[in-house]
Amino acid sequence: MYLLYKSLLAFFVLLAAQAFFYLDNTRIFNVDGFHEWMGILWGNMVFGIATIGCMLMAYYALNLIPFNFRWNSHYHRWVEVVFYYLPVLAMLVADICDSAYYQYTYRRLSGEIFRYLGISGNMGALWPHFVVDYWHSTLFAIIITIILFWLGGKAKLLPRNRYRKHKANDLVGLLLGAACVVFLIRGGFGKNIEWHDTTKYCQAKNCALVTNSGYNIVRTFNGGTLQEVNYMDDRQAKALFNPVFAPDSTLAGTRPEAFQGWAPNAGQWWQPDSLGLIGKEQLMHKNVVVIILESFSQEYMGCYNKGIMPSFTPFLDSLYQHSVVYQGRANGKKSIEGIPAVFGSIPTLMTFPLIMSDYRDDSMNALPNVLRSNGYHTAFFHGSYNGVMNFDKLCQKFGFNEYYGMNEYMADRHSKESDYDGCWGIYDEFFLQYMVRRMSTFRQPFMAGVFTLSSHHPYTMQPGHENDFNEGPHPLCRVVMYSDNALRKFFDAARKTDWYENTIFVITADHSGQGLSREYNDYNGWYRIPMMFYIPKHEEFFVPQFGQQWSVHKVYPRLMQQTDIMPTLLDYLGIQTTTVCFGTSAFRNPDMGWQIAYGNGYYQLETSDGKISVIGQEKEEGNGNIELLKAIVQQYNHRLINDQLR
Repeated sequence: MYLLYKSLLAFFVLLAAQAFFYLDNTRIFNVDGFHEWMGILWGNMVFGIATIGCMLMAYYALNLIPFNFRWNSHYHRWVEVVFYYLPVLAMLVADICDSAYYQYTYRRLSGEIFRYLGISGNMGALWPHFVVDYWHSTLFAIIITIILFWLGGKAKLLPRNRYRKHKANDLVGLLLGAACVVFLIRGGFGKNIEWHDTTKYCQAKNCALVTNSGYNIVRTFNGGTLQEVNYMDDRQAKALFNPVFAPDSTLAGTRPEAFQGWAPNAGQWWQPDSLGLIGKEQLMHKNVVVIILESFSQEYMGCYNKGIMPSFTPFLDSLYQHSVVYQGRANGKKSIEGIPAVFGSIPTLMTFPLIMSDYRDDSMNALPNVLRSNGYHTAFFHGSYNGVMNFDKLCQKFGFNEYYGMNEYMADRHSKESDYDGCWGIYDEFFLQYMVRRMSTFRQPFMAGVFTLSSHHPYTMQPGHENDFNEGPHPLCRVVMYSDNALRKFFDAARKTDWYENTIFVITADHSGQGLSREYNDYNGWYRIPMMFYIPKHEEFFVPQFGQQWSVHKVYPRLMQQTDIMPTLLDYLGIQTTTVCFGTSAFRNPDMGWQIAYGNGYYQLETSDGKISVIGQEKEEGNGNIELLKAIVQQYNHRLINDQLR
């Protein structure tokens, strides 16, 4: 009875944490009626039982071993503290932290968190901000912890009668206890549950309400390992999507005629020499600057959000009037997933990010490497600590000649200690100006990438700008406006250089920010990011035309995911190479864009018509192109497992 009481207490703590997780993220979830709620509740029972079994397995074993020393008070106290209270508190803390973290990633915590914490920068400076900013989570954790120790202390282990023989009872108790532990870990009498079985209990988009962070972390330590899947014949999979990309030089410096419903690889292409634009030879030597903005969502941008909320990007809204703008989509919800997608055309279709997975050493022919082999000087800029999220190692692997981080910035004669924000790195305004100065020393052609950082929790504002930017419905809106202004100053400085007019600028984001309205808290909204191509003085160039209603100053309806950037630029520049891209060129597929992502145990595909396809463990849902999704996943797993990413 003692172990049953302690198990029920742990189960109560877990369910309370799950309830808090939902209440803290109500705006994200949209449960479809009573039937789905019943599925979610039953799933919580199943996964809750399995979680208790996993977390307290050692506790049960140490209390059931048939030796008399387990009745020793010191032994009992040690077992209670180390193998009961610590695991239950760890389970509670994981769920409470996830209630805040989920708002950024839409992913439950998994085994990657331990690797991530080791490479994520100055976490020691960030913890105080988390505790204060999410005070309600802190308060809830304190209250539940007090209840746990109060109720736990009421259970007393009765002393055994020293004059009675207990060997038979101990052996029976051990056998029954072992059977109960197996029952707990399996989640009941049925098939042994896996962490990705959550999609059986509800819609995939709500499956985070079924599982819990403690269980996820325990069961996904090998989340960086893939298994071969065989949804279809390999030839059929390649017919649906072939990741081997060979740029076509005839497309360089061209654009298709007006859209008339034609299929990919069809249509007529023509040289725009009559428009007085640049020629093909010059295109192959154009500079490329890829700007990745931290946590920029379409929801915050007037040129995208259709008045859902005020715009917090006045500069990008003005630049949009002279740019080619697509319906941008991220391939993930984490920065560490966005960088490989943008520069390597490789999404993260597994639990662990690519650079933390078992395939981090696979050979890759990323965009910087391709351009470098074609005479480009390549450099990556990020104002955070050198080594944060292993970006410096990843950039070296991708073929960047140089990496400029916080170390290099602080060695610059223009730098000051006050340029550091105290948490993540150098304020965007200062670092982007530094980037302009460094690029002005590069030989042309060059390719540069930059990843900003100021539009991130804890939303620290650069001194002197505290009253310059509007407050919004979320603290992120204000720092988004600051980063937008820093970008304006970047372009003001760049226009004065000799390389500016010979450069194509790609502006996107690592992932979207927190969704603040229902439209941005669903399959179709979670991944919406800017996707802008700006070519100074040549904004009429480069674009697939979708009829007169989609003039250059409109957002084109084609979905353009992060993995599409690399093949599109290779087509545009006319670079001759063969490589693997898990995206498509906007030139070859002007009306057939799609976006793929993975999270919480399921794969998702969105197409330009807004249709969604989802495949999970033994479950398919949605009205989109399920076969295309399966073909991509099958080839992705096969190529990563067999080191075939070149």
